[in-house]
Amino acid sequence: MSLLDRRISNFDELLKAARGELPLDIAIRKIEILNVITGEILEGDIGIHKGFIVGLFDESLKANENINGEGKIAIPSFIDPHVHIESSMILPNSYSEIIAAQGTGTIFADPHEIVNVMGIEGFNLMKNNSQDLPVRIFFDAPTCVPSKRDAESSGADIRADQVTKMIELGASKLGELMSIDDIVSGDPILTDIIKTGWKNNIPRDAHFPLLDLSQAFEMLSFKEKIGVYLGLIGSKITKGTHFNSVPTKILIKKMRQLDHSTLNAYLTALGDTSDHENIGPELRIKLDYGMRILLKTPLSDLGGLLVESVKKLRYKDAIGITSDDVWLDELMEDGAMIGVIKELVGYGLDPIDAIRFATLNNAQRLAREGVKDMSLLGAIAPGMVADVILLNGRLKKFDVDIVINEGNIVAKEGKCISSIPKAKIPLEALKTIDVPQITENTFLIHSPKTDKQTIRTRILEVPEKSTLPLPMLSQEDIPIANGALDTSGYTMICVINRYGKSDKAVKGLIKGFSVENGAIASTVAHDSHNFTIIGSNPNDMLLAAKSIIKSKGGITAYKNGNKLAHIPLPIGGLMSDAPIKNISNSITQYRKALDILGLDSSNPLLHFVVFSLPSVPGPKVTDLGLWDDQKGELVPLFMEDEGN
Repeated sequence: MSLLDRRISNFDELLKAARGELPLDIAIRKIEILNVITGEILEGDIGIHKGFIVGLFDESLKANENINGEGKIAIPSFIDPHVHIESSMILPNSYSEIIAAQGTGTIFADPHEIVNVMGIEGFNLMKNNSQDLPVRIFFDAPTCVPSKRDAESSGADIRADQVTKMIELGASKLGELMSIDDIVSGDPILTDIIKTGWKNNIPRDAHFPLLDLSQAFEMLSFKEKIGVYLGLIGSKITKGTHFNSVPTKILIKKMRQLDHSTLNAYLTALGDTSDHENIGPELRIKLDYGMRILLKTPLSDLGGLLVESVKKLRYKDAIGITSDDVWLDELMEDGAMIGVIKELVGYGLDPIDAIRFATLNNAQRLAREGVKDMSLLGAIAPGMVADVILLNGRLKKFDVDIVINEGNIVAKEGKCISSIPKAKIPLEALKTIDVPQITENTFLIHSPKTDKQTIRTRILEVPEKSTLPLPMLSQEDIPIANGALDTSGYTMICVINRYGKSDKAVKGLIKGFSVENGAIASTVAHDSHNFTIIGSNPNDMLLAAKSIIKSKGGITAYKNGNKLAHIPLPIGGLMSDAPIKNISNSITQYRKALDILGLDSSNPLLHFVVFSLPSVPGPKVTDLGLWDDQKGELVPLFMEDEGN
């Protein structure tokens, strides 16, 4: 039953309770209440009955259960409008147990990852494990599966009829539409999917990383560049406390001079939408064009820049907050929505603004775009759903004491107290690794027949002193030994379709990025999640690959023939139903393994994304071949094969 239906069915009793004619279920006494509509904090009582708030500031209302609110602050429960549960490597039941204790009451899950693997059956897997939980879970219908059809293949190919089916199964909005070029050019498959969203009057989520920030920076004078640089240093050191807003204004001014015709066309297709891919001042350009903004954990040390871009807005109703992707260990340590909020507040965002963004703003945007239940969420007011967080002490601490969801106490003192149903896992979810036989020969790059001692080869080259290992396509003459390339001095990447659609292992070489005497392998490789192995030698790559196959999916790391870490993920090759602590410990070990291999452990999937995800800029190796993003096509590994 929807929240709206529940409110209507209990209408008479709710009204009687509000008039004081019958005892309430719960009354929270003498508590400070944050009004997210006005931004004020006032002391009073909160009356709750049948899952709804029926009274404020009325001490006369009697209740069956009274909670002492002295020394506490009541705020609305958080609403997360865009999250990929699979990124936490656990199922919705376990995910809800963690976030309920952190104060999240509602999430909108985009099961994009598992749908790439299993299609609609993946959608059903997530939805069937989202019932009777302490958190309300709405679902998106994934739209871009695969993310780039001409560059890669996945376990499914989602079209408009399947999106319609997911809407019939309960999807509340369209998942992020990330294939920007295809949308703007009027690709018929995506056009039909977007039209399906319009016909069903449901929100259409955006994914529009506006990469003009670097272009705008190049337009600055030397003096202006120094100003921006000093501003960035200030944001890094002070977390935005003394950030100079002048460089932000300069960047925005320069960005407004650039061509934004693609954004125009994109928004013409999607209409009123929100975007979660924001780094800093470029979000102001999106606001210029009517796009709504979702803030998430800032990139690197750009938190001050991100917050400063929002703080001076005259109206902030178009700003929300979301968590997007959070690994399990970070979810447990820092939190999902509450973790993002704390970080943004640490960079200088006003805590009341942050709470409003994460509650009322998120709810009102979704209600306006067609999710009716959302009109009953996002604020502590009579007639609204009783989703309430009680915080200990000062607001800025975000110390969660009690969490109430739909009138039920679901968490106390940082622990979920609701019973969590056991996961239901269909057999097909455990059979998603269908790859050809893998041997050490799989990880050799065989040369075409030639009398030459070297062969001109395309490689992915990471520029020196690059903050992120973002590659560009270049060419080098590579020695041939015994019919295969001598790859010493390079790192190899191998991508194998894991859905039984191909017998080939596509290989490429990376320069300027090294895995020190070892290999990493994963079936978590956004967005198609094909089997991806990156390493410095065939032996470790083989051992890593076999380890993943044995566990029916997961992530692993080897060095010099020894296993350093392994995260078994047998459910769709993405998730596990093992005890949460066990999975988290495995992730911790994997991060340590990345450090040992000389890799960045702060973003454990970065290496698979930057070298194999074709929907982000740069050349990639996919299950179909070597993708040249500049040409927008697959190109041969060897230059002599050009044109063949």
